[in-house]
Amino acid sequence: MSEERFDRMEKMMAQLIQMVGHNNAVTEELRQDVSGLKEDVAGLKLDVGGLQEDVAGLKLDVGGLKEDVAGLKLDVGGLKEDVAGLKLDLAALEAKMEKGFADIVSMVNVLGEKVDKIAATQAHHSDLLDVLAVRTTHQEAEIQGLKRAI
Repeated sequence: MSEERFDRMEKMMAQLIQMVGHNNAVTEELRQDVSGLKEDVAGLKLDVGGLQEDVAGLKLDVGGLKEDVAGLKLDVGGLKEDVAGLKLDLAALEAKMEKGFADIVSMVNVLGEKVDKIAATQAHHSDLLDVLAVRTTHQEAEIQGLKRAI
């Protein structure tokens, strides 16, 4: 082999050794990066596991809230029915009160008319009693006169 060829081979070997060294350094750096990534992935897996537990807890809470809302809807429906019934009862009571008030007014009017009739009848009876008293007095006087004549 010629010297020149040998120098070229030596340079190529040196370059090859440099490249292998560089590749080894890059490989080691990649190993460290992969190791870091594995640690990060393990941390993320733990975080995801915690989040999954949180989501499961939230799902349970939402299920409980849905049940509570359904119960509240039933309660509100019952209350609406109760209010509607109370409104009907109130309307019936108002109608009865109006009728009762009208009946009382009618009774007061009838009683007023009867009181007026009683007052008129009393006045008439008073006049009749006065007339009867005068007649009785005259009759007694006539009886006395007849008794004296006898």
